[in-house]
Amino acid sequence: MTILQSILNLPWIIKTKLYNAIYKEKDIEIIELRQDLLSKDDEIKGNNEQISELEAENEGLVERIREFELDVEKELERYWNNKRPKTQWRWRARPLFEKKDGDWRATNISVDTRIFFTYDAKLPTFLGSYDEIATQALDWVAKNTTYTPDKTGEFWQFAFETYMRRKGDCEDGAILIANIMLMSGVPYWRIRLNAGNVKGGGHAWMTYLGEDNEWYVLDWCYWYDESKGLTKKWVDAEKYFSIWGSWNSKFMFGDLPKISIEK
Repeated sequence: MTILQSILNLPWIIKTKLYNAIYKEKDIEIIELRQDLLSKDDEIKGNNEQISELEAENEGLVERIREFELDVEKELERYWNNKRPKTQWRWRARPLFEKKDGDWRATNISVDTRIFFTYDAKLPTFLGSYDEIATQALDWVAKNTTYTPDKTGEFWQFAFETYMRRKGDCEDGAILIANIMLMSGVPYWRIRLNAGNVKGGGHAWMTYLGEDNEWYVLDWCYWYDESKGLTKKWVDAEKYFSIWGSWNSKFMFGDLPKISIEK
């Protein structure tokens, strides 16, 4: 006979007392469990308060780091925009069509070369760090643009023109790279277009101030293999002899002989 059967065979009064004793014991266990739960709740609440305090401290630290990084970026911007003398550098880069003696003729006009920095949402953009964006922009232009020298005179294309035509001279691809990087979020002062003398004659190319604060050559057509992957620092670019003029979207800078190279 089981214990339950034995209890069921007991008189009613005894069974009632026995059940009450069992229920009382269970009630005590339930009360103790509830007290344990309340204690755990208080402990969890205390831990949550500590976590909230730590999260608030972390948010403060993150904000201070952001402010510090912004201060560093502003100081770098000021430094690089003032390291070299500024100038008003112009180039006979765009044709002006005029009718003379009954015929239409193109005459190149001098323009402020900063006009070739535009903000065009149609251009491709890339994600990643500044260095990754620079690498992707150079690769994209080199692989999607056919190098086509100007046949007669200078005709510098805007970024959207090169993007649409998928061909252009050295400056056209450089302008396109610069604008893609600008549209992808790279700060303007890390991007420079350059015209100067290289091995083989006059040339236009881009230089980029990397995250290590070294200037890198981004050349999509003459020596792409040497500059892809940010492998060609300007200080080591022995095929680039001098810069006639360079510019970002805000400022223009004068001559830079290689013997006074930026470091």
